[in-house]
Amino acid sequence: MKLTKQTDFAFRTLLFLASKPGEQLSSIQQVCDFYDISTNHVSKVVMRLVRLGYIEAVRGKGGGIRLGRPPEQIQLLDVVTEFETTLRPINCSEQPCKVIRSCRLKSVLGSAMQAFMDALSGYTLADMIDDDLQAVVLAG
Repeated sequence: MKLTKQTDFAFRTLLFLASKPGEQLSSIQQVCDFYDISTNHVSKVVMRLVRLGYIEAVRGKGGGIRLGRPPEQIQLLDVVTEFETTLRPINCSEQPCKVIRSCRLKSVLGSAMQAFMDALSGYTLADMIDDDLQAVVLAG
């Protein structure tokens, strides 16, 4: 399974912010420069992360973004389910499949997707942060 760019950018932004010390503010531009990714795309992702409460945006001079809750309270599964438009591994009704009644592929792929989701459910953003990651982010 491949996650969408939005989910990817959401995780990158959250990892970047979680690696910063304390309540330190960052800018969207810093996130984009660090990962060498599109400001336009990340801005949209950040707006959504703010609406969902994962990020706090501080306006005005000296403003920026930071985590809106502790990394221990950000479940990886929740981020995926918020950002992925569909978690169905296959769509048998689009271009209706002629073997739908006898095909076992949908069931197998559904089981694989459930295993993926079950694996994610055991992790938080805090589980993804370690000294090495923090050092890389802080070094810029």
